[in-house]
Amino acid sequence: MKNNEEMKFTIPYASAVRIKSPYPSSDNYTWHAYVNVKDMPKNIPTEVNPRETNMKTKVAKNLVNSLETSDQSFYKKNRGILFSTKKVINSMGALIVDMGKNNDDDKSKYGILDGGHTYKAIIDNNDTLDDTNVQFVHLEIMTAIDDIDSMASARNSSVQVDDKAIAELANKFEFIKEAIKNEPFSNNISYKQNENKDIDTVDIVRIMYALNIFKYPETSLKQPIQSYSGKAQVLKDYLSEYDRHEKSSSENPYKKLAILLPSMARLYDTIEQDIGQAYKEGTEDGKARFGKVKGVEAKPGTSKYYKNPIDYQVSQGLLFPILGGFRALIKEDDNSVEWEIDPIKIWRKTCVKLVANTISMSRQLGNNPQSAGKSSTLWSQNFDTINTAKMKEQMRQLSKG
Repeated sequence: MKNNEEMKFTIPYASAVRIKSPYPSSDNYTWHAYVNVKDMPKNIPTEVNPRETNMKTKVAKNLVNSLETSDQSFYKKNRGILFSTKKVINSMGALIVDMGKNNDDDKSKYGILDGGHTYKAIIDNNDTLDDTNVQFVHLEIMTAIDDIDSMASARNSSVQVDDKAIAELANKFEFIKEAIKNEPFSNNISYKQNENKDIDTVDIVRIMYALNIFKYPETSLKQPIQSYSGKAQVLKDYLSEYDRHEKSSSENPYKKLAILLPSMARLYDTIEQDIGQAYKEGTEDGKARFGKVKGVEAKPGTSKYYKNPIDYQVSQGLLFPILGGFRALIKEDDNSVEWEIDPIKIWRKTCVKLVANTISMSRQLGNNPQSAGKSSTLWSQNFDTINTAKMKEQMRQLSKG
């Protein structure tokens, strides 16, 4: 499939029903359908699923055995397949499923959210199934899922994870552990599943992804939106880069960026702490109530990493487009990275404009912080704001001699 080509799949069904959201104000709906496994299309995107499919496990082998057994019970013996879609049309006994376009942004939102093993078992074995063995699979097709990561995590939480795989994954975070070993939050990070810690390791990777000048250089037209919208994709990218540079780890972009992790975390916390006051300063009378903004809750708490007091709980859809702009301040020098200018200093100079940009975009998009977090236009605006402030500061320093 070509880049940016439309991803539409026609799926004939034996029976199907459309169920509207129980909330009157919502336009969301869900299709439930029973589909002959022979009619399942190939190449449905699976990137949105946080788990890789491993067909060598006992569970996967049981799936294949169930598929090949002529007892007409395959659809009863697994949870089926859950799709996240942009739009669904019912046309003459088939569902036309629209999953956007073949690009990273849409593949982080649409595709097989749960049931990847079921789908792979079907696709891998369809050609060898006996024609007399008619099997069906249950499809659950949802539209307009706002918080795709929470849904993916919840739907995949019951899948057993091999302890060895977890241990191997934990070993791939060693340079992160080293980079933050002297920070107060270093012992508050969960590196393994079900650890009772406040900070998920993937959250650390996400802030590096948002500030990844190697994947998203200044000349790139793309923005690191997946740091907000695609936790699974961020982890996959991290592991891919780790494996690709295993023999020459000094070339791993994440290892290079890890040296800045303490200052990245401080920047994130500073944005959390200051965002409410910056919003007020950007209004006419300076007295606007930040807690009334959609995606903001006026509730005292502590910042994510350094546990500093904060007055508001703010949606990450409003925080990440601001954070991501600060990669304009990072440069590579002699195979290492550094801040060209102190990011906190630039934040103080730009915070009012950055917050105004972000809240304004959220309102333009229907008072929806999730949509703001996925807006390439917003990410670009904030990057340009910080880049301009950087150049002004550099000119000021040059003029001082």
